[in-house]
Amino acid sequence: MTATKKTNITSIVLLVVTVLSALVLFVPALLLSMVSDSCNSGCNMVVFTLGFYIAVIGPGLITITGTVFTIIKMVKKQDAVSTALIGLGGTYGAFMLGLAITFITASIK
Repeated sequence: MTATKKTNITSIVLLVVTVLSALVLFVPALLLSMVSDSCNSGCNMVVFTLGFYIAVIGPGLITITGTVFTIIKMVKKQDAVSTALIGLGGTYGAFMLGLAITFITASIK
């Protein structure tokens, strides 16, 4: 499917939203380190650290990957809106996965 001017504009707007979302999610991801204060002696810190790093690094990596693939599709004059949407969803998905792992690990007794 060939890209029209409207789909290119939509893809660019989605890319901007994705980059801004990754920047905004970075601060709460760093604040997840304070969740370790609620860990008791039975808290698995290896899994907690894994969840923390997924929440901090994951959205940035997925944003970069989604941006690269979206730009490649736009250069090839293909419809890139779906690729940009997957990148945006993946950014929030990585943050939520890290958040879930962190909070579940901290709440297990």
